[in-house]
Amino acid sequence: MTAILRSQLLSKFSCLGDKCEDTCCQGWSMQMDEPTLARYKKEAPELLGAVEAEPDGSHIMRKDPQTSFCVKLEGGLCGIHKTHGEKFLGDACYFYPRVTRALGNQVVMTAAMSCPEIVRLALADENACAWEEAAAERLPHSLKNYLPEDTAAGDALAVHQAFLKATEDKQASAERIFLRIANVSRSFERIDRKGWPQAAPFYLTHADGRLPPPESDAADPFNLLHALCGLIVASKKRPSPRLKQTIGDMEKALAATLDWDTVRINTTVQSAAAYQKVKALWQKEAAAKYAPHLRRWLQMQLALALFPYAGLGDKLSERITVIGVRLATIKLALMCSYNIYGATLPQDAAVRIMQSISRFMDHLGDPAFSMQIYTEPGWTQEKRMRGLLEI
Repeated sequence: MTAILRSQLLSKFSCLGDKCEDTCCQGWSMQMDEPTLARYKKEAPELLGAVEAEPDGSHIMRKDPQTSFCVKLEGGLCGIHKTHGEKFLGDACYFYPRVTRALGNQVVMTAAMSCPEIVRLALADENACAWEEAAAERLPHSLKNYLPEDTAAGDALAVHQAFLKATEDKQASAERIFLRIANVSRSFERIDRKGWPQAAPFYLTHADGRLPPPESDAADPFNLLHALCGLIVASKKRPSPRLKQTIGDMEKALAATLDWDTVRINTTVQSAAAYQKVKALWQKEAAAKYAPHLRRWLQMQLALALFPYAGLGDKLSERITVIGVRLATIKLALMCSYNIYGATLPQDAAVRIMQSISRFMDHLGDPAFSMQIYTEPGWTQEKRMRGLLEI
């Protein structure tokens, strides 16, 4: 057993198995680690047929080409788990949706919002990301250490915790909280990392006074939808049915259509007015209702990224841009769905929207193309990001 720190919501998590509405056993190339593969070769050679080699020499669980389900999925449940036990699961299958990382000798575990049940738990518990001490029977065979050489584990945890705590401000919107965090992150790039533990609380407290005025662009809502389309096409991954529904609602509400073959967005003469209607209804009826949802999503994203020490991007300014665009995309998707369904929009629709976008976005491994797309409309600039989040 290994002592770890984990996000509190994990104490309540249990895989839904065959009841999951968007199983991780379908559509994903679940990685197989070499130690588990070696165990198959030695102790259970009958399982080797469920594994296939990738061109780069790595291995993944084999999928049924007709259904895209793992070939070992039986009636919605894992056949390997059923017949051989969890010790024969590869790390990817054993730990998901848990995400485990190291900060020096401190192991921390949180969870990904690409799992529907994790999203439900996160939205239901305002203490979802609070740390709790726990014991882990198993750790990933490859446990990456994100602690910088010149930083103590306790200091790194304090900085990370300062950002998580910033999301607890119930008097501020998720957009405002994010802008504070983004402003501090840009300041961090200009000071020695050893000063981060002392600077984080002070900078966060005074961030509002340093925010630039917003610079908006009427095309931003449509560019967000277009950017999502571009990333999906570039990834060469088919969007899940849940993501298709989310995108379809966005197209309908904005009176715009995506051309997936040419990767273009086609707007109409009604599009501008349609968006203004979406925005007006959101501000009048829904913004306050969904503010806690967006704050919780932001908190979970920071926890997932072990921010500011990990995340998609080499620099803090890149990592914060990626999170900001994703927040704006989630918000726009909620706005559009509310415009279509109004007060009849069920609670689980917010789960579906957040999870379906996260399922795609959280598994983008290379930040280069994302940053290329986000740079063109100016979203890497602080003033433009503020304008984007005020859509």
